Amino acid sequence: MFTHFKIIMRLAMAALLTVLLTACGGSGSSTNSDYDEAYLHFYNGSPNGATVYMREVDGSDLGYAQFGDASALISGEKGDLELEFYRIDSDDQEVVIDTITVTLKTSYKTLVVLSGDFEAPVFDTYEYFRESLEDHFRLMATSTMFDSTTTFDLYMSDSGDPFEAANYLGTITSGELTEYTYWDGDDDSDDFNEDEYTIYLTEPGSDEVIFETPTLSLAYNTEYVLITRDLSGAIQNGMALDVLLNSTTVYEVTDVDATSQYRIYNSLNIDSPVTVTFTGDNEAQAISVELAPGEVGEFTEVEYGDYRITASIADNSLTTMNNKLITLNQSESKAIVLYQNESSLASLSFVESSASQAYDKTINYVNLVDDYADVDFYMVRHDETIDTAEYSTQHIGFAETNSDVVPADYYEVIAVHEDSNEEQYLLFRYPLYGFNETKNYFISVEPAETSSGYEIKIVN
Repeated sequence: MFTHFKIIMRLAMAALLTVLLTACGGSGSSTNSDYDEAYLHFYNGSPNGATVYMREVDGSDLGYAQFGDASALISGEKGDLELEFYRIDSDDQEVVIDTITVTLKTSYKTLVVLSGDFEAPVFDTYEYFRESLEDHFRLMATSTMFDSTTTFDLYMSDSGDPFEAANYLGTITSGELTEYTYWDGDDDSDDFNEDEYTIYLTEPGSDEVIFETPTLSLAYNTEYVLITRDLSGAIQNGMALDVLLNSTTVYEVTDVDATSQYRIYNSLNIDSPVTVTFTGDNEAQAISVELAPGEVGEFTEVEYGDYRITASIADNSLTTMNNKLITLNQSESKAIVLYQNESSLASLSFVESSASQAYDKTINYVNLVDDYADVDFYMVRHDETIDTAEYSTQHIGFAETNSDVVPADYYEVIAVHEDSNEEQYLLFRYPLYGFNETKNYFISVEPAETSSGYEIKIVN
């Protein structure tokens, strides 16, 4: 049995121009190992699920993982370990998802991978021997795609080489953890050399690339586990490649050619529509949309890149906003909020969550009240007050945003300003509202013709 546990802390990661993937530890093809304990790691790949917690049955919590993320790496003694996985519901009660038994071995890592529909989750368990490496790494892969029959052919090339020069490594399949062999092994090792690479995915037997990574710096003597998964949250279509290391840090890698999307919210309380023009590097392909006061546009898919936004109001009551820069990266969704800043049109933007919104809601909060440079938002359930509310987001300045994750539930949304004397002023109180749809929400407090002079808007 596991008689003691310890969490292996996440590593410091260096930022490079390319994607840098690092971790501690390593393994290889010899029988030499500096790892004298048993290791346990949990990855959550269920795209319509919640944050999942892992613990020993009748014992200690061992960690948790949101969708597309992993727990910390646990080390301890060898033996059988009965694990219980659960989530927290809207009443703060534990809901057990499944119980499994794993057999932990000295010098081995046991990887538990959750995939599939959260209503009928699949827990796959993989293990591999952790060996000592020098200047080399091992490469493995599996899939958690919602359609478990989806498979990919995996190719890899040295950085700078095109797909035509890439080397076929094998397939990626759900329910299997496949280890790949380096195409250019040497006398020292058959494992991969630490270096920079590009990874390509194709459909089985095809030479048409459907997924290409940016340059990956695989620069540490460790095991790299690639996991293909669906996208979730604001962007529903497409896929990501997660790179799992020996820590809680998971790197999400998106296709270099993946599209992005945006939506625009017109918060202006003026009886005149606003015309917004979205222009990329081709003036002839500019996109224009007219939004009525309080209207939010549909998600619009565009190529990734840098865009220029111009916004003007039909009655010319506000100065036009010109040449505002918005950057949209691959597989990224942004919300753009139009507001009034003194006598001019202005905008702010934020990235909308890519996490599943089925059980937990990532709420973005926006302060559009220029009278107050400090607004607090409280999510108040039926049996709470702002003093006892479990979820709140504090100190949001004018034209600034912040976010928090709350369980799906019914909440009153209360916006408050607290002055320097710690006196609180109620800006607006939105009646009990069900945050229970699988959508991305954001909440703004805005000037309005109300008794307080302000109101809260909920956008989904």
